[in-house]
Amino acid sequence: MSNQTEITSRTSDAITEQIESNERFTGLSVNVVVIVLSVVALMPLLLSSQFWALPGWHIGLVLLLWIVYVVNGTGGMMLHERYIDRWFALYLYFGIQLIMTAGLLFLTRDLGGAIWIMILPVAAQSLAYSWGFTAVISLILLGLIWLAYLNNQPFQETILDLLSIGVSMLFTLIFTSIALRESAARSEVQRLATDLRQANHRLAEYAAQIEELATMRERNRVAREIHDNLGHYLTVVNVQIEAAKTIMQQNPQKAQDALGKAQNLTQEGLAAVRHSVSALRESPLANQTLAEALAQLTAEVRETGLVAELTISGEAAERDPKVELTLYRAVQEGLTNVRKHARASRVDITLSYRPQETVLTLQDNGIGTDLAQKSSSSFGLVGIEERVNLLNGRMHITTAPQQGFQFTITLPKN
Repeated sequence: MSNQTEITSRTSDAITEQIESNERFTGLSVNVVVIVLSVVALMPLLLSSQFWALPGWHIGLVLLLWIVYVVNGTGGMMLHERYIDRWFALYLYFGIQLIMTAGLLFLTRDLGGAIWIMILPVAAQSLAYSWGFTAVISLILLGLIWLAYLNNQPFQETILDLLSIGVSMLFTLIFTSIALRESAARSEVQRLATDLRQANHRLAEYAAQIEELATMRERNRVAREIHDNLGHYLTVVNVQIEAAKTIMQQNPQKAQDALGKAQNLTQEGLAAVRHSVSALRESPLANQTLAEALAQLTAEVRETGLVAELTISGEAAERDPKVELTLYRAVQEGLTNVRKHARASRVDITLSYRPQETVLTLQDNGIGTDLAQKSSSSFGLVGIEERVNLLNGRMHITTAPQQGFQFTITLPKN
């Protein structure tokens, strides 16, 4: 698991680095576009003799505004992105760009050239916010173009020139929007890939937890099987030995019979221990019905001197094997507890097959117990209750000191 975590972490770090690289690439691309368009806009002026014939302060101011425009449009834009939630930084950045653009337009309006191209990066960068913001910036830029170049032209020519420049601006906005969407989609896909890998990592952790839980449940199941199977044999052996000791003087032959049964049960118990793995997986109902198995348990109880009655009603067809095994183990555990703890003279077992459920009741007339202490006094009952819960059934216990003990189990048919 640690190796998988390390690999997932390295993969996530690599994807995060790739996303950051894409964002840096996008920012670098914007800077390159700003610089290239700024150079393209300035180059005709630098090649114009009219520009160099201007006063030195005029030339210097144009170059200064151009440099401020380029620096703010590249480094200033990247610095502003760190403060994207601060609107004053937004207004400051675009305010500087608009002022630099306006100054360049008005200082060079009598020289011709292509300084007007410098409106395009400003319009494109405004797409990082909203179309409404972009519309406002674009209208301001077109207004600067009109004030600087077109306000003295005839109305028709002004409209045509503004439309021509507007089409160029619209093309730039569309192209930039497509590029931004593609970059955002690529980053989103990589982020989703990171989320997916992290989700897979969490699922792997959950799978490990489920596996551990399954292991714990299997251990509990094995513990229940050992208790129900081997514990049953040892309890019956102990009862037979106690009976033999009690009647040894009065009835040696019957005592010998009891010891013989105890010996046979001991051999069966030893065989169960030697074959514990296979025995735990085998069902005591493999070669007989539940009614037959319960009748056998009841007969074993009668041999110890208890009065035991088994009553079965209803049709047992098409019952879930897990249900029947749970009922068998419940009776087995209940009878074991009667012999060990109840000091009872009678036990009644009732099995009722109903259309949608099966109900089992086991009741003795023994000394009973404190219901509050039943979970700590009988691991077997806890195991039976766990079996019942796993099958979506119910187990109800009724007991009190000197009032006997009864449990009722209700299990769904399938």
